[in-house]
Amino acid sequence: MSKVLKCGDVVPGCDAVVRADSEDEVMRQAADHARTAHGLAEIDARTAQAVRAAIRTA
Repeated sequence: MSKVLKCGDVVPGCDAVVRADSEDEVMRQAADHARTAHGLAEIDARTAQAVRAAIRTA
């Protein structure tokens, strides 16, 4: 089963959606998205926890 992250579940107003086969790959793609779309050079532990909690199985 694939994993899905709707960025708007973590960052209100963002309509990006990340899909991948694993949670780890979603986290990698989400980190890339956070850098390019939201200007975050690093993701702190609290944000990473929120992202992981928002990942759903599709």
